[in-house]
Amino acid sequence: MSIRCRDAVLYIVSITSGMRNDEAIGIEVGAWRKEVKNGVKNGVKFCWVSTIEHKTGKGRVEYLVPELTLDALDLLAKYSVTIRKELELEIRNLARTIDPINPAEHLLRLEKARKDSKKLFLGRHAQGGKLQDKHVEALSGQASNAAFDRIAKAAGSDWPLRTHQCRRTYARCFVESRMGRTSLIYLKWQFKHSSMSMTQLYASNPLQDLTLFDEILQQMTEFKIDLIESWLDDQPLAGGAGEKIVELRAIPIKDRAALLAQTAPHANIRATGHGWCIATERGCGGAGLYEATRCPGCKNSVIDELFAGTWQDIYIQQKELIKIEDAGPAVRQRAERDLQVALAVITSLGLSPINDDADEAANGE
Repeated sequence: MSIRCRDAVLYIVSITSGMRNDEAIGIEVGAWRKEVKNGVKNGVKFCWVSTIEHKTGKGRVEYLVPELTLDALDLLAKYSVTIRKELELEIRNLARTIDPINPAEHLLRLEKARKDSKKLFLGRHAQGGKLQDKHVEALSGQASNAAFDRIAKAAGSDWPLRTHQCRRTYARCFVESRMGRTSLIYLKWQFKHSSMSMTQLYASNPLQDLTLFDEILQQMTEFKIDLIESWLDDQPLAGGAGEKIVELRAIPIKDRAALLAQTAPHANIRATGHGWCIATERGCGGAGLYEATRCPGCKNSVIDELFAGTWQDIYIQQKELIKIEDAGPAVRQRAERDLQVALAVITSLGLSPINDDADEAANGE
C-alpha cells in the first residue's frame, strides 16, 4: 500500500506542477507551503512546492500547485514514516561502525544515506539484486518510470506512461485551457485565478522555473500554428476576419509551413467562448465576451466549426426569449435581432439551425 501511495503521489505531483522527474523525486519532507494574499479572510490561497532544479543550474525553485497536490504530499509524508525510520536506523549503524571492511564504499554509502534521509520519495533497493544488501534510498528515474508503468496498468491502460510526458502534458493543458478549447476550470483550479497572466505568475514568485514557461510558450505557438492552418483549409468561417481569411485562400502560398512558423508566434489570438478574437488594439474592450452577438460583425472576429454548437444554442435561446409574452417589446426586439445574427453565423458555417419546434412536435409536446 505504501508503494501504491508513493507511485500515485509522484504522478499527481508531476502532472499538476510541470516538474521534471529529477525535481519531483528530489522533493524533501515538508518542502511545501501555503500562503494567502490580498487579505486573510477573502484572500487567494497559493500553494507552493520547493525543490532543486539541476538541468539549468538554477538551484532551489518553487512550483505553483493546486491544494490537492499538497494534500497528496502530506499523505505520503505519513505513509513514508516507516521507511524513513528504516533509513535513519541504517545511518546510525553506519556511523557507529568503526572498522568497516571496505572504508571507501562504507563512507560513500553513509554520505548517500544522509543525503537521501530528507527525501520524500523513497524505495528499497537491492544492489546487484542481492536481497541481503537491500537498503533504502531515494527513488531513481528508472524506478519512477517503473512506477508509472504500474500506475497505467492499474488504470487498465496499456499506454507506455513515462515521467517526461507529464511536463509536456501540463504545458499543453495550460494552453488548451487558456485558449478556450477546454474548460477554464483547469486554470482556475491550478492557478487560483482564471485571468492570471504569465507575467503575474513571474511576479508572484521569483523562484519560479522560467524554463517551464518556455515550454508553455512553445506549446502556445504549436497551438496557434494548428489553428491558423485549419483556417487556411476549406472549413467554413464566419466573422469579419473569418470572411477575409476565406478570401485570402485564393492567393497561392509557396511555403505554408514557413509562413505559419513565422506568423503564429506574433499572432494575437484569444478565445471568447463563442469565437476567436485577433484584435491587436483595444478592440471592443471585452464587450464581445459578454455580448456574443457583437462578434460576428467585428473585423477582428473568426468563428470556426469549433463554435458551431455554441451558436446553435444562442439561436435556440433567442427563440425561447421571443416566446415569452410578458417580457416587453424591448426584449423581443433584441431577441429578434440576435436571432438573425446567430442564424447568419450558423448559415456561414454551412449548418442549419436546430429546429426545436419540430423536435417538440415530434415528442408530442
